Amino acid sequence: MMKRLLGCFAAFAAFAAFAVLGCLAGPVVLANPPNILFIIIDDMGWKDIGISGSTFYETPHIDALAAEGMRFTNAYSAAPVCTPSRGAIYSGKCPARTQYTAVYNGKAGPDDRLQKKSKYSGEWDENFEALHRHALPAGEFILPQALAAGGYATGFFGKWHIGECEGFQPDDRGFDVAKGYRTSYVPTSRSGHWMKTFQQYGANLEGADPDAYVADVLTEECIDFITANKDKSWLAVLSHYLVHTPIQPKPEKMEHYRKKPETDQKNPGYASMVESVDESVGRVLEALEKLNLEKDTLVIFTSDNGGLTPNSTSNYPLLGGKSFPFEAAMRVPFIVKWPGKIKPGISEERIVGTDIYPTMLSAAGLPLRPEQHVDGVDLMPVLTQQARLEDRPIIIHYPHYTHATGPFSSIVSRDWKLIRFYNDSEGAYLLYNLADDPNEQTDLAATHPEKVTDLSSRLALALTEMKAEMPT
Repeated sequence: MMKRLLGCFAAFAAFAAFAVLGCLAGPVVLANPPNILFIIIDDMGWKDIGISGSTFYETPHIDALAAEGMRFTNAYSAAPVCTPSRGAIYSGKCPARTQYTAVYNGKAGPDDRLQKKSKYSGEWDENFEALHRHALPAGEFILPQALAAGGYATGFFGKWHIGECEGFQPDDRGFDVAKGYRTSYVPTSRSGHWMKTFQQYGANLEGADPDAYVADVLTEECIDFITANKDKSWLAVLSHYLVHTPIQPKPEKMEHYRKKPETDQKNPGYASMVESVDESVGRVLEALEKLNLEKDTLVIFTSDNGGLTPNSTSNYPLLGGKSFPFEAAMRVPFIVKWPGKIKPGISEERIVGTDIYPTMLSAAGLPLRPEQHVDGVDLMPVLTQQARLEDRPIIIHYPHYTHATGPFSSIVSRDWKLIRFYNDSEGAYLLYNLADDPNEQTDLAATHPEKVTDLSSRLALALTEMKAEMPT
């Protein structure tokens, strides 16, 4: 393959009065553009792997990946739920900027127009939810399209969830091969949603064993794609439906966890699904070794949002979980491995899902697209330990209802976090200092009104600049 120069990029487009900047050092010359394996798990909490503190779940392969790569302890999803966080990964933009902010309700589509109702609604509440889309806008030039334009073979396997209507599916948006994604919306129910076996789920996996476990089928499809493209640069996205509810483990795994001492994490079925995810990771990494591709492959492992609590997992001592406005909803595992390029270690840098787009382009030696991934920062200088990131605010905008919260936005800047609720006439703000109080136990809004005013103004300015849809 041709040699490519990994250019260094000094500044990124900013929203409103504050800039999102990456401090970059000198150029890094790559011998070859790497393959890219992107593994994204559904609803895996920050503490759902052994190396992050879990003693109930067993994740030896993920733990080994973390030990061999760089693990980020302050990684955020761009939203507290799956749909907008995935849209942010592929677009490089905050959900507020694309107005792709909610999990859609009922039948998806028919296109990317603004809609009135999401999965949950607030008809009897003080404010209605904001308008939103059922598909990531067609005008976004998303990550797989950028890599395909740079000569990469692209394959997608599993949960898509950023457009299930015609024209918005993965093979419409930059993937050469796409398997296992839903082709229509399945209503939420205990008996018909996110089924973990191919027969129940009905995914577009022609020729698969109808009784096979979907996680195993997706893993095999991913390995087949990598094998078929081993002589060229490729992007493979393994996007598991696990560990989302309902809890549907392999029965043979359950007894082991029933016998284990309980901790705050104690669900044997969920633990079994975590083990299946870990086995999948191990199988794909083993395939890279057998194909002699390990040293030429950038691996990124993460989750779309925080862990669902209380019935699935525990995020303790962080407050809340998936769909809450608190840290546990957005804090996710994030591991990056690239042998010979990234030294193993731990980073406390505060990063977010929008950073994945520019980071992959930078690693591939491809031109960055700052007008597209406007809210993302190239992490390669951090990964190669050449520089640190300048402080930049992280904006979360979820102007909708969930089982756990009403419409809210938040801003994190220099360890201060402000949450703004839109359905509360009194006490509309919560303020935390994450350096002193990472578990959000002490609200400082009453004692630091000047900080509330400052962060509230900056949050409003950012949302205005992004043309965010607001609750009415």
